[in-house]
Amino acid sequence: MSTSKIFMSDAVAKPKAPLSHAVVAGDFVFVSGTTPFDANRALAPTFSEQMHQVMKNLQQILGECGSSLDKVVKANVILTDISRFNEMNEIYRGYFQEGKFPARTTIEAPLAIAGMMLEIEVVATR
Repeated sequence: MSTSKIFMSDAVAKPKAPLSHAVVAGDFVFVSGTTPFDANRALAPTFSEQMHQVMKNLQQILGECGSSLDKVVKANVILTDISRFNEMNEIYRGYFQEGKFPARTTIEAPLAIAGMMLEIEVVATR
């Protein structure tokens, strides 16, 4: 029987919704939709800053779970404005080794908190 472990990072903004930053189950880390808030719940005004903050938050959560961006196997990106797709790709590309990108889906959808321009969830191995 497999057990799972809940992770909440003190270095990432605490969610107001009933969810965990991540759940480790077996060899996998399932990271909830990660928002662009910093640890103080501040939200940067530009898309670029928000994208970098999301990636920083993912790195922090994955690291605390014994994983890393290099071990991400699947990512789901939610953009509030699909016209940001190319800008997102340029920033996203910089966080992964060329030619070793995880599987990914990108969609456009509204998000629950005003001002958020994106959210990313990932599944990684440990």
